[in-house]
Amino acid sequence: MKKLMLFIGFAVLALTVMPANIQAQRVQPEVNSGTSTGDRVATHLAVGGGWTTTILLLNLGISPATYTLRIYGDSGSPQQLPFQNAATQTDLGMQSVLTGTIPVGGVVSYEAQDTASSTTTGWALIDPSSTGSIGAQVVFRYRTGQEATVLLETSSSQRFYLPFDNTNGSATGVALVNPQAHAVTVNVQFRDTNGGLPLINDNFTMAPMEHTSFMLAGKYPALANQLGTALFISDSAADTIAGLGILSSPAIGAIGAAGAMTTLFPMDAQ
Repeated sequence: MKKLMLFIGFAVLALTVMPANIQAQRVQPEVNSGTSTGDRVATHLAVGGGWTTTILLLNLGISPATYTLRIYGDSGSPQQLPFQNAATQTDLGMQSVLTGTIPVGGVVSYEAQDTASSTTTGWALIDPSSTGSIGAQVVFRYRTGQEATVLLETSSSQRFYLPFDNTNGSATGVALVNPQAHAVTVNVQFRDTNGGLPLINDNFTMAPMEHTSFMLAGKYPALANQLGTALFISDSAADTIAGLGILSSPAIGAIGAAGAMTTLFPMDAQ
């Protein structure tokens, strides 16, 4: 999120009422042999320019799990990052693929370090060759101490909503990933709090494995000082995409640019 990384902050919690078993699938995402490639995605990471990213992989099963974690840049090509094994403090050098085994009940932690003056953004994919049941969380952190968490995406969808809030000094950014091996057309509708006629209709094409991120009011100036919803729709039910929102609140007092930041997760649309 090169432009998205210029802000820090947030203050929204979205609750939806749903059966307990459906809710559990969202709060405990896992990868197993039945999980598709499109559902193995961590939608955003940021490294350098003041940012670090920590990747946590957990074994949720009853036998050892093996993993292959692949890092991709915005263009969809493999992206090398300066990783460290967070548990052993061992520097691993520049890597775009991380592999290993997680014992039952265990966790591995990798930190992509802030060693460059500019920010590199991208996404992560747990390769289908991985075995067992694996949960993952990605935490990206700015040098001021502000941070946000990305869950492994098990709800990548053809249609999903994200709320946005650009009022009273707040700002919303969006990250999107096309995990498909072919280009996907994405349509988006922005509506106000009344859900009436769209404020904006737009569409764009994402290249295979592409990651994009942007501030909403920067890409769509008409959304400045607006509160509402964004509906993202891909052209085909088979072409699911992954999305994430990041909401920043205004800076407070002497903190200056360091407000609070948090993630907004997609909600499937009917």
